[in-house]
Amino acid sequence: MLCIFVLCFFTHVIAQQKKAEPLIIQGKLSNTTEKMLKIFFEDENGKMIIDTMKINDAGEFYLKTYHIKKPQRTSMQQNSLQINRIYVAPGYNLTITGDATNYSTLLKTRKITGIGAETNQYRQKIDSTMVARNDHTEWFELKLDELLPYITKTRALNDSVLNVVFNQKPKLDKYFNVFRKLIDIDNQSITYYMLLQHLEMGKYSYQQMTDIAKQNTPTLFAGGISNDVYLISEDYKTWLLPVYISYTKKLDGLKDSSLVKQPDYLLNIINKLYTGKVKDNYLYHSVISGISRASSIEQLNIAKKELQPRFDAIQHTGLKKDITNTFNEKENQLMLVQIGQPAPAFTLPSDKGKTYSLADFKGKVIYIDLWASWCAPCRAEIPNYKTLYEKYKDNSQVAFMAIAVFDGDREWRKALEEEKPTWLQLYDSGGVIARSYVANAIPKYILIDKNGKVVNFNAPGPGNPDIRKLIDAEIAR
Repeated sequence: MLCIFVLCFFTHVIAQQKKAEPLIIQGKLSNTTEKMLKIFFEDENGKMIIDTMKINDAGEFYLKTYHIKKPQRTSMQQNSLQINRIYVAPGYNLTITGDATNYSTLLKTRKITGIGAETNQYRQKIDSTMVARNDHTEWFELKLDELLPYITKTRALNDSVLNVVFNQKPKLDKYFNVFRKLIDIDNQSITYYMLLQHLEMGKYSYQQMTDIAKQNTPTLFAGGISNDVYLISEDYKTWLLPVYISYTKKLDGLKDSSLVKQPDYLLNIINKLYTGKVKDNYLYHSVISGISRASSIEQLNIAKKELQPRFDAIQHTGLKKDITNTFNEKENQLMLVQIGQPAPAFTLPSDKGKTYSLADFKGKVIYIDLWASWCAPCRAEIPNYKTLYEKYKDNSQVAFMAIAVFDGDREWRKALEEEKPTWLQLYDSGGVIARSYVANAIPKYILIDKNGKVVNFNAPGPGNPDIRKLIDAEIAR
């Protein structure tokens, strides 16, 4: 009987897998220095899943995955290599090609063919139009009388391309009409987000905010913002839902400043504005985001206490289980970088082609800078780092190093040519340092003692006088 049961079980599993349609993504990217790509999916419950694919020396990659269960928008990324806003679904078989010399070149040369290419023509046409227009307008810097025409122009372009692409009969794409609806919700969500973000950040009265919002609310949201159907849109979930909370909070503050100071205000407003799956989705992502931002056990415990009411308000048990797992993983990660604990080991290449390990610097006080070429605040601190380095460069008891994280090799080396730092430069190509040193935000500075133990996991920056006091104290030990 046991053998029969086991046989039936595996027969059922195999049958289910045969029934499920995989997503296949393959292609060739010329002139890339990356060796892998990550691609991001959402499962049925909205939980993020990451698949990886190797890139060979010819720039070729291939992925066949059963992780994707529903049509959605995704992206493929690794450091500076990014292919954004790809539409994928079970059964799609996409081939992506392009010149990956840099982001703009890839944007201009990217081509998508295969099953699912019809839907993906939408983004191709939008990107081509934007490149041709060469419009670098920063919408968040516009005044209201400039922003409203800009929003109108953006919607007109998006809607016209939407009609061109989706007013044809699909040949092989059974999700064609699903994506038409998804993209329409995306477009209305992002333009409404721009308006509400402007109002939330600007100096307006209560009446002015309500009047402007009412006169410019997209048709989709005229009857209300909370609708489970809208959850197919990434822009709705990522941008519109959070800003609508911020916008409402500002309105309430203008009407009654004491209202927003109440401890249960935020949860009350979430319960008022959002219902059903929309509320669960917003609560889930806000809790996950709060956990992810913590960079110490103390911060994590504070976040847990503050986020507990939101966690309790979630109805979906699967989402609550995932939050618990995320918290435990974060706690374990942060326990490894507590003050007095051995700093996570690493072995990384330098810009000169030599390999260095943390153990090579035992007996020295180590000051580490986690940075990236694209990070403006990181590069703004380089002159301060140079000044600090010059003060200690002749002291054999101190070691200075910068480690590039979330960065492309080519972009990193170009930044080094421009900045000309003279201290040790290392490169974290696989994200080892980013994960083990919890680089949620950069620049990030770490101070390690002579025994290789963490002194300060969020050390003062090089321009802060306190860092010299800390370094001197460790030298004297």
